[in-house]
Amino acid sequence: MNGQYFTSFDGAKIYYHKTEKDKNRWLIFLHGFGGDLTAWKKERAYFSKLGISSIAMDLRGHGLSERSEKEDFYKLENFAKDVKALIEEEKIKDPVILGHCFGGMVAIYFQAKFPHQSKALVLVDTSFKPPFISPHGIPQVFLKHLFCLLIKVVPNIKLYGHSDFDQFIGTPDIDLKRLLSDILHTSLKSYLLLCDQLIKLDSKQLLSKINVPTLIIEGTEDSIFPPNIAEYLHQRIKKSELDLIEEANHILVLNNPQDLEKSITQFLKKIHFI
Repeated sequence: MNGQYFTSFDGAKIYYHKTEKDKNRWLIFLHGFGGDLTAWKKERAYFSKLGISSIAMDLRGHGLSERSEKEDFYKLENFAKDVKALIEEEKIKDPVILGHCFGGMVAIYFQAKFPHQSKALVLVDTSFKPPFISPHGIPQVFLKHLFCLLIKVVPNIKLYGHSDFDQFIGTPDIDLKRLLSDILHTSLKSYLLLCDQLIKLDSKQLLSKINVPTLIIEGTEDSIFPPNIAEYLHQRIKKSELDLIEEANHILVLNNPQDLEKSITQFLKKIHFI
């Protein structure tokens, strides 16, 4: 898969791949935490056959995109600004933004802050805050100190290139081999720096600012972001609809591509994109 780089708003080099079919219809795919643009390859191939153009990007700190050892580099707003910069770079009008997991968090922030940049959202197995921040989770202060300590002492171990996600098809939500691959391909330092940023993330107040048609897709067996979180998103986002995929876990993009494609296609027809 041959992609290209563009220079984002702050000078960061961001890698992306595009498949152009129809200049007036674009889907922009945002991968999950620790992933890369190749995770969406089956879904992108499907929509390409329907004559729809698509772009997938390696979020900063992931895949082939630039990394930094500065904490501010990984602020959520910077990921959203990267999406905006890419849309402007490619001169795209009214794309549909699709985000899985962390990519969904970026999509929420993007749409709330740049409300006139896209036509619709598709949020897959995501939330407005990370899964480890909850009334029953690990205290935020403890996590903050832990990540700060680890960032200072751990070596920056990294595997270059994109992951081979085919080997993780069928894996459960918590799979140590996949988690290790995510960490090493992201780089240990970048992974920890992003975790440190996510600790303080709570985008609940942004949900009511989303005013475009939004499809929320959730696996009923997702243990990372359970269905009740998707229900909450559905309640807070005005023009949203919710599709629960039975017996699917958090890894919908890899494990249930056909279910995902069907759900997205039906939504795109409703908003007259197809």
